[in-house]
Amino acid sequence: MVYCINHLCTQRHNPDSAENCLACGNSLLINGRIRLLRPLRSLEEELYTNTNVFEVEDVGTKSRPEPQIRVMKVLKWSEPKLVELVQREARILQLIQYPGIPESARDDYFTFTLKDTILELHCLVMQKVEGENLRQRLKSYGRISQNVALDWLSQLIHTLDIVHRSGFFHRDIKPENIIHKPDGKLVLIDFGAAREITSTYLAKVSTNGGSSTGLGSGYEVTSVITAFFTPPEQMNGQAVPQSDFYALGRTFVNLVTNMSLMDIPTNEKTGRLIWRKYAPQIDKPFADLLDDLMASSPGQRPQSTQVILQRLEKLPQQIKNYRLANSKIFKFSKYTLVGLVFAGGVFLSIPLVANYLVAQGQKLEAANDSQGAQYFFNLAIKINPQSNRTISSFYFEKAARNTNTLKVAKRYYELAIRYNHSDADAYSNLAYICQQLNQDDCAIKNYEKSLQLKPDSWEARYGLALFYDNRGIYDLAQNQYELAIQMSREAIPAINNLSRLKILDGKYNAAIALAQEGLKKTQNIKLQSTLYKNLGWAKLELKRYAEAKADLEQSTKLDARTDAYCLLAQAQEALGKINDARMSWEICLTFESNQQEVQQWRLQILKRLLGDIVPKSSP
Repeated sequence: MVYCINHLCTQRHNPDSAENCLACGNSLLINGRIRLLRPLRSLEEELYTNTNVFEVEDVGTKSRPEPQIRVMKVLKWSEPKLVELVQREARILQLIQYPGIPESARDDYFTFTLKDTILELHCLVMQKVEGENLRQRLKSYGRISQNVALDWLSQLIHTLDIVHRSGFFHRDIKPENIIHKPDGKLVLIDFGAAREITSTYLAKVSTNGGSSTGLGSGYEVTSVITAFFTPPEQMNGQAVPQSDFYALGRTFVNLVTNMSLMDIPTNEKTGRLIWRKYAPQIDKPFADLLDDLMASSPGQRPQSTQVILQRLEKLPQQIKNYRLANSKIFKFSKYTLVGLVFAGGVFLSIPLVANYLVAQGQKLEAANDSQGAQYFFNLAIKINPQSNRTISSFYFEKAARNTNTLKVAKRYYELAIRYNHSDADAYSNLAYICQQLNQDDCAIKNYEKSLQLKPDSWEARYGLALFYDNRGIYDLAQNQYELAIQMSREAIPAINNLSRLKILDGKYNAAIALAQEGLKKTQNIKLQSTLYKNLGWAKLELKRYAEAKADLEQSTKLDARTDAYCLLAQAQEALGKINDARMSWEICLTFESNQQEVQQWRLQILKRLLGDIVPKSSP
């Protein structure tokens, strides 16, 4: 059975042998390659939607000659806003190559004009992801365990990290838009509602307070709403990247409770879901993270995927500590605290008493009673001096959770150091926070202290090098990068940054050698992307344009980097590929970037464009 693409056709079913629809005469081989095998939603259901979604047979293209079973979206109406959405989805899938996102190539987006009409259908073909969505899986298997939830959340945050760093956010995360593959991997689908993260878009949101119907200034920011998953700001057309975190948090509450969000009570004052009693398998540290993702205001949520990944990294130990603190033996120590303190012969109970005091201090710190917390912490250290490391780790974790609020993070790192003067990582992290606060003396002092405690720490060397690099002190930066590289094979970021500085210094062959060395040592996709970018940049400066183009295309394929597109545009121009260069320049100009080189390249192209537009004065 083959289906007709014409949604107005009275009889869309056709025998396999037919070349044209027996009812309306439209070709059954779309764009010379696509045959519609079956609708993925019932045709009756799709009467009320803007798109048809089909499983299709793609007989192949020059770039992909093998026949494949894939999925195709067909936009039924050429309404400009709908066309813009499907074109944006096509662009995202083309730009971002990552296992957690469906694959789609440039020639997978095309239009098809229905026979004897002027109706143009916009078609997008993409990878068919085998598996079931999380809504279906929830119905089949019930609520998920904490271990599964941690694995799934980590996978999805890594995918969102790629999406956000590529300049987009999803805007419609929910269980139906996440596919669970047979191998246990998750794929985020349906980017039809996604937006670009550009300064222009964020300005529209922050200045005008977007709307689904339009803004007073003439701008329009389209609302996308899914009941119970969409955050408050998105309902008002003011979605931001942190809106994805809210929807993700609510998705996981749905998964760990196996309850409709509509049936979960809400705190009338805060608007937060009261869900924890319905998910007894979820420990408090993980529940706290989910609640932070679902905070009512975007500013109260983690500010980036990197912040969430750092918290996920520490969660297993936090959960272990939480379970220990709530174990029967620990609770027993609470009720026998006085007896144990006075029973000097019960040596083995001392750590339990100290742990209890530490736990009380942690509760007071969580309630913003720092003075009370200090009292309990100091008492714990008197009973068991080893408690200082536990207290230091507690403050270290609080600092890591508050890196979006720099002054708060600085205070917590300082407290972590107060309780453990030998924690080199705490000094290094405090130095980085001071660097972000432009407190240069504080940054240098703490980097140096970190290196005194741990001279072979390439991470601290790298942090100090970044400090000098960001302030344009390139000779000192190069020296620290070189020391970091000597200390560890893992110092690939230092190799990459040193390669960049060599390019700025005009030492292109040295830069190429460093980039090639880094590529041999890492499997990290993002690092590979930036190393290929440096490789292409150096070859571009050496006028080896074809090689530069190949390296820069590899960089953008691995990670949609703005700087790589700016350089790729220059290589394409030099090779006479003007149409390709125009597309790369467009990405260079529109994608978010604060890099100094990108700003310079943008200024160059804008000057050229203005030079072409503005008539020159007569001599």
